[in-house]
Formats: sequence, structure tokens, C-alpha cells
Amino acid sequence: MSDATSRRGFFQSIRSATASVIGAGTVAAVKQPEAQAQGAGSLPFTADPLARAGGGSSFVNPNKVLLWENTRRETRELMESGQLKAAILPTGSVEQHNEHMAMVADVAIATLICQRAALELYPQVIVAPPSPCGYAPYHMARPGSVTLRKQTFQNYILDVMSCLKAHGIHTILALNGHGGNHQPMQEALPGWRKELGINIDADSYWSGTPRSYTKTFMSAKMPTSHAGEFETSIYMAAFPGRLRGFTMEEYDDAKLDYESGFSPEVQEFLRRDGRTFKDGQINCAGENVRDRRRQEEAFLARAKTGELILTRATEFVVERLKKMIAATEAGEPWPANNAG
Repeated sequence: MSDATSRRGFFQSIRSATASVIGAGTVAAVKQPEAQAQGAGSLPFTADPLARAGGGSSFVNPNKVLLWENTRRETRELMESGQLKAAILPTGSVEQHNEHMAMVADVAIATLICQRAALELYPQVIVAPPSPCGYAPYHMARPGSVTLRKQTFQNYILDVMSCLKAHGIHTILALNGHGGNHQPMQEALPGWRKELGINIDADSYWSGTPRSYTKTFMSAKMPTSHAGEFETSIYMAAFPGRLRGFTMEEYDDAKLDYESGFSPEVQEFLRRDGRTFKDGQINCAGENVRDRRRQEEAFLARAKTGELILTRATEFVVERLKKMIAATEAGEPWPANNAG
């Protein structure tokens, strides 16, 4: 049996199990055959009572690095101890991820990587409340997607950073998990630095997993970045319960059309972004082909691929935070060319 056939069977098994669970009117965990083969003590952290922290030198409750899971006393004592050096702010989106992935993907993945990085640097880093919604007007033709206006998203990040600064945190990294957020964050970054006067950076987690790295173990020759092998593999590794079964026959039978027939309300959103508004008119040509390609590519996903991506992304974030903290401790701006 080929790997591709095996993975198709994996998604079909989820589909069958999900259907039986729904039919019974109960909620139950669906076993994920391939997702069981995870590394020792790996993912997700929240499934275990303790996790390695501080470079493996100790074990702590993984929620200790999440700001919203701490009490005011715990937070106060951490800040007064002088051990807390930085905060990391996850950003994502609640949007369609084809037929098989729960829509929380982008914020869930970004938050997980932030948590892993904060545990590695424990107790120096705290994870700030994530931005659950982001900038995604071009996804609004798919039901369930939610988007913010670009300035609303940018202002949310600034407001959270302002609060962190007020509490004495002067090193902040915004880590993004949604493609549509990357450019708005880069546009706003100089203004954030100028207004707050502290060391701030913003990047997307996949900056640490370039194609030169992932091509050594991913199967897709020209992988898609959305809901294909890349993100589905992460879900298999970290969030198997958020995957749904599907077949391409079901996909084709649904006769999905994301190129025309939009309601006036949806059209208003599609006009906001150049991906769907070109030359003065709504233009979604090619969306149906791209959507089907993503769906079919999901069959190439493997839990091991997701583990490799998450590990490298976490290492990338840890190294960035170490350098930012060192700059702040030395009284230097971040980045170095941001002086003045």
C-alpha cells in the first residue's frame, strides 16, 4: 500500500468515525492512527500535566507561560522577581481551511509555537493574549470566515503591546500565523516602535521554515501554504482532534464555487483586498482550481512533517527572542539599525 493510499484511508477513517459519533448524538475522541506516532513528550503541551522548561532543566505546568492562565498574584510576583524579560504575542485568524481543518488553525498554531518558545526560555518569556481574528477579507466567500479591518487588527496589536509596556515589559515579539496578517504587521511595525519606544519585532513563524528546509521532507513539489500538506501536517502532529475526514468524491459532489455568485454583503469584503479586487472589479478567477488543489494536497500530510516544522519554527522564535532580550538588557535598540 502506498503512502498516499494510506493517508487517504486516514482521512476516510476520520470521516466514518465522525459520522458515527454525530449520528449517536455524543461527543467522543476520534483516534488518529498516524498522529499517534509522535516524539516522546511532544505535542500538544496542554495534554500533559507537566512540560520541560528552561531548556529541559525543569518541569512546569505548560500553562504557566500563558498570561491569561495566571492570577494577578502570580503575574505580579513574576514581574517583581526580575526574571520576566519579554512577551510574545500570537496573531492569527479564524477562517476557512478547506473541508478538513477547524477554522482556528492560524491562531492555534501560532499560539502553540509561542508556548513552546516561552517554555524553552522559562521563566523569561510570557505569552500575551492572542489576536484570534486577523485580516482576511479575501476569504469571506467561504462561510464561517471572520475578518477585521486592517487598521482594527493593527490597533489591537498596538493596544496589547501598550498594556505590556505599562506593566514593565520592554521586549515584545508579535508572532504571526496567518498569511494575510504579515504585510499589515510589517507596515505598522515602524509606527509601533516609534510610539512605544521599546524593542519590538514582528514576524511569521514560517520565516523559520523556508522552502530550502521543508523541501527535504515534504512530498508536494510546489506546496500550497494554506490548508495543504504544510498546515495539515501541523494539525496531525499537534491538533489531530481538529481534523475532519473527507474524500475527494464528497468535495466534488458539493459543487463548490468561489469565483462567482457572491452576495452584496460578501462583495463588500472582497473589494477590500487586491487578492480579490483587481482593475476596479471583483476578480476571483482561479479560486476553484486553487481550492481543489489544496484539498487534494492535504492527503500528503504526515504527523512527522508537522513535528519537524514545529520544531524548527520554535527554534527560530527562541533565537529571535534571545537576541531581542540581549539587546534590551544591553540598552541597545532592536534591530540595531533602529537607533534614533
